[in-house]
Amino acid sequence: MKKIRVLVSVAILTIFSIVCLSLAADYKYVGSKFSNKYHYPDCKSAKKISPNNLVTFKTAEEAVKARYVPCKVCKPPTKD
Repeated sequence: MKKIRVLVSVAILTIFSIVCLSLAADYKYVGSKFSNKYHYPDCKSAKKISPNNLVTFKTAEEAVKARYVPCKVCKPPTKD
């Protein structure tokens, strides 16, 4: 029973994260409040960001100006 609750909780959190990242689709890049990296929204690292910690950027310049650096996995540009 405990395993089922954990699995349901993980599933709900995953769905919530996907919805939040979808809402961030108006933005080209995302980051975390607790990291200095920015990513494409579909990056595997971006998908791990908690919705509560999600930061969005419309341009790469905006992310760089906020002192974020490009992710080494998805390699977003520093200028659009």
